[in-house]
Amino acid sequence: MKALFAKLKARHWNTLSATEQKTVLRGAWLLVPLLMYGLLWQPAHQALPRLQDALPRLRAQADQMQSLAGQAQALRQKAQLAVLDSDALKIAVEKSAQAAGLPLQVTPGEQNSVRISADNISFAHWLQWQHALELNQHIRVSTAMLMASPETGMVKLQATLTNGADL
Repeated sequence: MKALFAKLKARHWNTLSATEQKTVLRGAWLLVPLLMYGLLWQPAHQALPRLQDALPRLRAQADQMQSLAGQAQALRQKAQLAVLDSDALKIAVEKSAQAAGLPLQVTPGEQNSVRISADNISFAHWLQWQHALELNQHIRVSTAMLMASPETGMVKLQATLTNGADL
């Protein structure tokens, strides 16, 4: 590196006269601070407000990512329920409906599904039961047809439930 610098000095700098060398040095003294300002300080000064505005948003995103990572880890450690065939699914739905006090007719459906029906059932009660069934046993509504009954809050229900074979 020193040899290269000495070679360039001998080839270019030493060929200049003393006044030319002084002029180049004075120009360098003026040019270096202008370059420092234009290339370093001024872009950083302009970017500072944008970065200060973006920092809280980025911190919020980082916090959200941390919480989602914690949720993902908790879900990885949660036991996975086995997919039930139609008969086992029918038994699980019947037991759950009896425990909730819902008068449902349950019949095995196609692969890994059951059909449920009721002529007059409380919509709110059915919705709570269905939500608990999904949370606890991963049994979900695949299709549903609800028709309002003459009584307020009561419905006629036909639905198909499955527990994950098609998820």
